[in-house]
Amino acid sequence: MSKFIRKYQLKTGALLAAVLPGVFVFSGSSGSEALLRFVFSFCCIFSFWTINFALIDFSGFRESKKSARKLVLRILLSTVCAIAIFLTIGFADNSELLLSQVRGALIHSPKAWFYLILRIILLNGLVILIKYFYDVAEKSRRVQAELETLKRENLIALHESLKQQLNPHFLFNSLNTLKSLVKQDQMQSLKFIDQLASIYRYMLVHNGMTEVTLDEEICFLKSYVNLLQIRYGEAFTVDIQIPASILAATVPPNTLQLLIENVVKHNVFSQKRPLKVCIYVADGFLVVKNNLQFKKAGETSQVGLNNINNRFEILKGRGIRVEKDANHFEVLLPIAD
Repeated sequence: MSKFIRKYQLKTGALLAAVLPGVFVFSGSSGSEALLRFVFSFCCIFSFWTINFALIDFSGFRESKKSARKLVLRILLSTVCAIAIFLTIGFADNSELLLSQVRGALIHSPKAWFYLILRIILLNGLVILIKYFYDVAEKSRRVQAELETLKRENLIALHESLKQQLNPHFLFNSLNTLKSLVKQDQMQSLKFIDQLASIYRYMLVHNGMTEVTLDEEICFLKSYVNLLQIRYGEAFTVDIQIPASILAATVPPNTLQLLIENVVKHNVFSQKRPLKVCIYVADGFLVVKNNLQFKKAGETSQVGLNNINNRFEILKGRGIRVEKDANHFEVLLPIAD
């Protein structure tokens, strides 16, 4: 019952029905007659509100002929329902007096019926107008809430993506790797420094952005993967097969890097049992797939995946899909509109 009340905002409808009965309660009425009219108008207005809340949703209206036609049909249906409700309540329980006094004693005359129907249409139109302003305000609040949620998710994503780059453990490993490279291969060490600089540059430039192009994200990912491959060698490989036609598509920043980070973090691998990641496009999804070699010790964290899913739901209107079998783990990111 509480869900039903919240869904159709019946408390607001009851308040509206209690405020508007002055439309029917005329001056000069006796106490019992005024009370009867109040109850009559309350029931009508409350019913109008409930019907309009169920039929009409201005917050989901889109500026297209199909959407406009659908809205007009729903308003017409609402008007028909309002007339039926008014007459049903009016003729019930010896309340024909209410109908007859709406426009004189000639309730059965065409002119009286015209004024009666007009009054019902105007009253229902007023309820629809109030519903319109209510939906506009509700949509504005919802959009603002989504923006706040998105900002919060971006901060979480930024934190998750920076943890491995900025914490002392990562820097210690990177410097150790660089130290070894300087002694063994100066060209490789220069490449390592260049890739490390690219990672930090990307993080600084795209800090605070809600979306980046797939092209930018892949360039950043390649720098990140190069660091991992310098460290792990042939034990870790990433194969990126993405057509140029979709590189303009957008994704939340650091999405792919977070996924690769999770893969490395939660799998065990070596040169004898390499970890292989494939990134490709299939059926409107960007697929990140790896062979499954979960570590036996420790728990798998879902924070990164949940964060990515929340950002995609807000930005794309669709969440990610996670598929797993005995041998593979896949994350499918929606990129098609």
